[in-house]
Amino acid sequence: MEPLAGGLGARASEPDRGGKEQDSLAEPREAVGAVAEAAATPRASGSAIDASSWAALLEPPHTLSAVVVVLGILAPAFSTFITATVLPSAIAEIGGVAIYAWASTAYAVGSILGSAGSSVVVRNAGMRRAFLLAGAAFVAGAGVCGAAPSMPVLVAGRGLQGLGGGMLIAAAHTMVREVFPEPLWPRMLAAISVAWGIAALGGPALGGVLAGLGLWRMAFWAIAPMAAVAALLTWRILRTVEPRDAHATKVPLGRLALICTSVLSIGTIANTDATAARLALFAAAVVSIALMLRLDSAAPVRLFPSGMLSLRSRIGKGFWMIFLLGMSTTPGGIYVPLFVQVLHDVSPAAAGYLYAAQSLSWTAATLLSARVPAARVHWALVLGPVLTASGFVGLFLTIGPGPVLAIAASLVLIGGGIGTCWAHIGALVLSSGRQDEGAVTASMIPSTQLFAVALGSALSGVLANAAGLAGGASRPVAALAGVWLYGSFVVVPLAALVIASALPADRNSRPTARQS
Repeated sequence: MEPLAGGLGARASEPDRGGKEQDSLAEPREAVGAVAEAAATPRASGSAIDASSWAALLEPPHTLSAVVVVLGILAPAFSTFITATVLPSAIAEIGGVAIYAWASTAYAVGSILGSAGSSVVVRNAGMRRAFLLAGAAFVAGAGVCGAAPSMPVLVAGRGLQGLGGGMLIAAAHTMVREVFPEPLWPRMLAAISVAWGIAALGGPALGGVLAGLGLWRMAFWAIAPMAAVAALLTWRILRTVEPRDAHATKVPLGRLALICTSVLSIGTIANTDATAARLALFAAAVVSIALMLRLDSAAPVRLFPSGMLSLRSRIGKGFWMIFLLGMSTTPGGIYVPLFVQVLHDVSPAAAGYLYAAQSLSWTAATLLSARVPAARVHWALVLGPVLTASGFVGLFLTIGPGPVLAIAASLVLIGGGIGTCWAHIGALVLSSGRQDEGAVTASMIPSTQLFAVALGSALSGVLANAAGLAGGASRPVAALAGVWLYGSFVVVPLAALVIASALPADRNSRPTARQS
């Protein structure tokens, strides 16, 4: 999300605290040809832009860039929702039910690796080549999945597809920061949320139709063109060949392997019954993350932006909010469809679209919140966690006794709360990063969210299984598991609320390359 070069136009040579100008090539940056030239004009570089109007995104030079960003999100988003719908049909044809869950796990691991490593690819190869590589990996993975003769092959294809999808998502966020002027960042981040909302609605519907026709393989092939078009448009838009970064280095395979180890450990926790094994997996995840962060802090080219984990910095507070609210998305999506079917005799289709209420409210709230003036952004950041926490309280009170409408309203509060502040958190993070860490900061926004979802899913599984759900989803057990799960998760958005309350009301200050 943050511009690759620390901001186009006037921000390319922003003075540091010592009064010296920062070199516009101090951070990895793509020379974006006509787009960069247009962005440097007074119309695109500052307050001349009407940030309260969506029309600015429909005017040159932003139109095609906005299309690329949205397509870059739509491809992996549709993949997520379509695959969940067609996998049962795939199992019926090619078998492999024993490794059913690995189709999702492989995609999640690939996504996090692709997202976390994308900044290195951008630094070494440039934005255009990074987008092309991401699109190629996604299309190739989709092709492998669509032609898979067995489940192990499909799992391998999902891993490759996830790698490309993670890079696409990170590249789209990076492009927001690089190509668009800062007043439009909240709008573009809102557009990204809308893309996810579209996929949440259209993905299951399209997947269901194709699965019903016996065309589950087509579900993988149908979404590949979106990634291909996004990559080709990027080559057209960012058409000036950029200079290679002087500090380009090899891909940090060791640190990426540690990330992979941590994600796999977390993803396995919920599927492990023995307490000792769970503790060992959790310890492996913690050690992997700690070692990776230690190595990253001393590396010449970092995967993580400076101050990312510090609660004393604005960027650290922003990333912690992304992490906590990302975790908050998981318990509703994983277990509400199951609970309402067991406890309230809701049909599977209705249960699926009941959960869609969370995604739809997230999208709607993001669109509404994008109109919030800068002077009131702080209140949106505080209101979001309050609404989300209220939603979990609602689920705690109603998941067992009902009614179903109250459960739906609680999901609306959860999604609406996240949507109220999500785009503003992203914009705050983008404007808080160091000038020389633009691509790293932008790519780490989706990486943090993906990791939070993985941890939230594992924690949800541990809590639900600890309440007895692993032994069978009877009515009493499901009711108890719901109370434990949603009552426990209230603390997650409340922690985000504490952080939001500590944020300064303005987000205009910005650290330079010399600040830590």
